[in-house]
Amino acid sequence: MHPVVHLVGCGTRPTSDLPDFAAGLRSDGWDPYIIPSPVGLRFLDATRAEERSQHPVHWDFDPDAAVELPSAQVVVVAPATFNTITKLAAGAADTLALAVAAEAIGARRPVVVVPWANSSLTSHPVYAGAVHSLEQWGVHMLSADQAKPFPWVALRERLMRFRNALGTGAGSA
Repeated sequence: MHPVVHLVGCGTRPTSDLPDFAAGLRSDGWDPYIIPSPVGLRFLDATRAEERSQHPVHWDFDPDAAVELPSAQVVVVAPATFNTITKLAAGAADTLALAVAAEAIGARRPVVVVPWANSSLTSHPVYAGAVHSLEQWGVHMLSADQAKPFPWVALRERLMRFRNALGTGAGSA
């Protein structure tokens, strides 16, 4: 069995890259599930996401869903908007994307967050406290700079370290 990774994408342009990122993780031995926020869904080609991840895209609570999300060994929130970071730090779980991340934090499973917000938002007084809270809870923050390409390569490398720590490195899954 391959370890499951939940890929939460928020309402910003890099979310459109999640299908290809999921395909790369699949080739690394992960079992990726893409979970966009409701606004993130606007940036995502859901058909392509399902083809590349080989799973349905989950974006809303659905008590009648035939397929439930399996528990993940790692949750990634990338790209993570200002809204998602501050809501996650406040304990909000009003979307499936936030609930998945909040549950992983509560269960003490690895969570990696890659902030993607402009300097005006990251300078907002509530932002630093939100990031600090998340880090105090064990969330791994991976820095990103909107003046540069989204750090998909660095994120994939971070996930490989988690895979190795789980004892499911390449060739053992």
